[in-house]
Parts: sequence; C-alpha cells; structure tokens
Amino acid sequence: MTKSSDITEQSLGEELSINTNIQKNQQMDMFSVIDVPAKQRPDYSNTVEIYDAIPKYVWGKSREHEDLKSASLTRHCTIKGNKLTVKLRPALIDKGDRTVLIYPGQREELVEDALRKIAVNGKGVHINDKAGVSFSFYELLKELERMGHTYSFEEVKEALFVCRGAVIECYSEDGESVINSSLFGLLGLKTKKDVANSAEAKCYVQFNPLVNESIMNLTFRQYNYQIGMDIKSPLARFFYKRMAQYWTQASDKHPYQPNLVAFLEQSPRGLTKKMGENLRAMRSALSSLQKHKVILDYEEVKVLQGKQKVTDAKYTIYPHPNFVKEVIKANQRKSSLKIRSKLVADDFNGQPL
Repeated sequence: MTKSSDITEQSLGEELSINTNIQKNQQMDMFSVIDVPAKQRPDYSNTVEIYDAIPKYVWGKSREHEDLKSASLTRHCTIKGNKLTVKLRPALIDKGDRTVLIYPGQREELVEDALRKIAVNGKGVHINDKAGVSFSFYELLKELERMGHTYSFEEVKEALFVCRGAVIECYSEDGESVINSSLFGLLGLKTKKDVANSAEAKCYVQFNPLVNESIMNLTFRQYNYQIGMDIKSPLARFFYKRMAQYWTQASDKHPYQPNLVAFLEQSPRGLTKKMGENLRAMRSALSSLQKHKVILDYEEVKVLQGKQKVTDAKYTIYPHPNFVKEVIKANQRKSSLKIRSKLVADDFNGQPL
C-alpha cells in the first residue's frame, strides 16, 4: 500500500480508539450460534434477509478498472415481491503509483462471509450502536484458510478496504431511497507492523445497515456455512444462499421454481445476450448444488419463440433430503429465537422504572 493508504489506516485506528463505543448486545447474542451443539457450530452461520439477495458483487476481470466515467453499475432485482433498483459504485484503491477502481467481487464476498462467521462464533459486537465484529487478522486469515480460501495479508487488507469504499444504493419502485451505504459502515485496522508484532492485534468492522437491521429484527436464518464456502461457483453459492433464506418449506411438494431470465438478471452474473451461455451457466450452478447435496434433481422447460428460439426457461427444483434437514433445523431455530426474544422483551418491560 502507498504511504497515503497507511495514513488512512492509522487515522481509522485513532478514530476507533477515541470515538468508537464497542459493546455487547442482546440481539448480537441471538445472532450467534453458540446455542447450537458444539460439534455442529463450525458448520453454521446466518444468511441475512435483503442484503444477501442484493446483486452487489461483480464477478470476473471487469471488476477492476481505471475509467472514472464508468464508475457505476445499475442492476434490478425483486426481493419478497418488492422491485429494487441497485446502483453499485466501486472503491478507490491505491496500488503503487496509480489509483484503481475495484468493485467487490468473489474475494470480498468470502471475506464478508468469514467475518460474519467469526461474529456468530461469539465475536459479534455493537460498534457505535450498529452490528459489527471484533477480530484479529490472524483469526480472519485462518478462518479463510480453514474453508479452503487462502489469501495473503495484503489481499485480505485490500478486500476490507474495497468493502469499506464500495457503495450500494437501493431504490424502491416508487423512487424512494432505501439505502445508500458502503458495504462496511466502519473499518478499523492495525498496521501490518502491528499485526506482525501481535497476531492478536484487534480490528473492527461495522456491518452494512441492512445487516444491522436484519439482526435487530431477527430476519436472519441459519444455514450451512461449510457447504456455502465449499461451493466454488459464485453463481451456485448465490443460488444456495437465496434458497437457504427464502425456501423455508423445501420439500417435493414445495419445489423451488425460478425462471432463468428473472433469476440471472437479479444475480451478480447478470444476463448475457447469448441464451445458450445463460442456459449453460444455470445448468452448471444446479449441477454444483447437486454435487453438494443441496438439490436432488431439477426439470428444465424451455420457453420458445416460434419453433426454435429460446427466450427463457422454467425450472422446477427438488431439494436433497440433507437440505430439507437443514431447513427444518433453521425453522426450529427461528422459532426458538422468536420465543427467546419475546421473553427478553417481557423481562425488559417488567423492569421497574
């Protein structure tokens, strides 16, 4: 990193030491999986409603460039029946003697997932009254390595700065702004020298406001983090998280039924002009989910214009018994958290003034 980046890093650290109020929180405790049986804890984390469904990542080489004129992407998605327009702006990152624009991509997604896993393992905290995580670089690097994703110190540090600098804007159908925020609301790091001298030097990340909202409203859901991190295909992983969050009645009687065009348009991959490429991408993602025993089988019905031109495809997806078991566990935990939340609220309301 350049000297100016190091100054930014130090000032972030100073800001944290002076202004940041870091504390434990009842809702963050409920976000953790410490109540899950000890043997199962390494496998589980949480998906977050809305935030995880937003197409906020850019896959492929196009995510890094130097053209300021094209420093914005616009995408569209529908989440729980609500149509959203999503604008994504890249982070400005210094690389030697040049400044580049970098969109968050697969690396940033994996780093986010690893940080969220650290949070649910009991390291979740409230930073300036917003959900976040306290961690060390050593802890983050080891968690990524444990999941088969090995990055250097500099790569992970850059990923954190990309998440801090990249901005997502979401607008509802009526044009009202839903959110305008960077992926990470706050980032506090130690310098490389500090980390080298102390692997346990503390760092802090404040999660996106949508993550905070989901935690506060208990709209997150338990999912098998191990499987999610094992899936190599970004599209298959996006598919898996979406199903884990919304396919709450998964069974042969309640198959998942997405349309090719609508699903790909709402994914970070997007829809390409060649329908053959889109079909192959979808089939490849579904094959990956079959390999990881998320889905058992699927049916594809092409939508034709005339006799040969494929304009879309309809899918009927059947869950693997292993996935059904995971959904049942997630539903049970959801019910348990609601009961726990009500008891906490009752206790709070019963306190004398």
